[in-house]
Amino acid sequence: MSRIAERTTAQGYRGMKRSTRVSIIAGVAVFLTLVSGVSFAAWTASSTKTATAATGAVALTTATASGASTISALGPHTYTATNQTVTKPITVRNTGSVEASVTSVTISRSGTLAGNQVAVKFWVGTSSACAATTPVVSSTLAGGTVSLSTLNITLASTGSAILCASTTFTGNMVTQAGRTTDVTFALNSSAGTNWNATDAVAAAGRSFTQSIFISTAPNAPTNMQCTNGSNSSSVTIAWSTPSGFVAPNGGYNIYYNGSLIGNIADTTVGLTGSGVSGTVTIRAVALDGTESADSPGIPLEPRSYTWWGQGSGLACG
Repeated sequence: MSRIAERTTAQGYRGMKRSTRVSIIAGVAVFLTLVSGVSFAAWTASSTKTATAATGAVALTTATASGASTISALGPHTYTATNQTVTKPITVRNTGSVEASVTSVTISRSGTLAGNQVAVKFWVGTSSACAATTPVVSSTLAGGTVSLSTLNITLASTGSAILCASTTFTGNMVTQAGRTTDVTFALNSSAGTNWNATDAVAAAGRSFTQSIFISTAPNAPTNMQCTNGSNSSSVTIAWSTPSGFVAPNGGYNIYYNGSLIGNIADTTVGLTGSGVSGTVTIRAVALDGTESADSPGIPLEPRSYTWWGQGSGLACG
C-alpha cells in the first residue's frame, strides 16, 4: 500500500510539475526578453563621431537656427595694437534628441603668425554682449584640445547656450607685422561616458583669419607755424596733418634740440621757457611707434635781453 501511495503521489507530482515547468520556462523567456530590451536601449557606438542609441542621437552645431556660422565672426580681423582684444559670442545648439554636455574645443591653425602670439579665453555668456563672467578657460591659438568641462555647459535636447570667446594679440607689433594665422575651432560634446559628437558645421564655417597690421613710417608734418604768446615766456607752434596720416595713430612727438619733450594728439602745442635758444621739430608717430622724419625746424630764442646780454622770456626765432 505504501508503494501504491508513492506511485500515486509521484504521478500526481509529475502532473503538477509539467505546468510548473511551463510557467518557469515562460518566466525565463519573459526575463530574457526584458534583459534584451534593456540592452538594446543602451548606447551603441560606431566608427563615426556621432553616437546613436535606440531612443536618440547626440549632435551639436555652432550655427544659428537660420544656419549662420558664429565662430567665423572672430575674423577676419587685423590687430593694430598689442593687447588688443576681439570678443564674440558663439552659439552652441544641441540638435540631437538627448541631453549632452560641451566638453572641449579642438584648436587647429596654420600660417606665419604663431599661435602662442594670440591668447584665447572662453566663458559662458548671459547674452550676446558677452559680459565677463566666471569661470574662464584660458589658452592660446597654439593648437590642441582645450577642456571646457569647468564651464559646465549642459544642453537639453534642442537647447542652446552662448559660449563667449575672446582672442588677444600679445606679441610685438613690429616683429609680427604682416603675419597671419588661419584658425579652426571644433567644439566637442558628450552624452554618458563614451559617446561623443563634434560640431556639425563645415570647417569653413568654424574658421577665421587674424593678422597683424603692417605699419610704415608716416609722412612728416608740414606747414610749420610759430606764434608768440601773450605771456612773454610762451609760444604756440602749429602744423598741418601730413598726408596719409589717419587714425588710429600715435600722435605727434615734440623734440627740442633733438630731445623728446612730449607727445600730443593735436596739431598745436604750447611751450613755455625763458632765456633759451634752440630748435623745435615735430614727428608724426604711427600706431606701432614708427616715427616720421623731422618736420622743418622752428627756432626759438629769448624774447628780450638785459643790457649785459642776459636773455629772458621765449619767442619765435
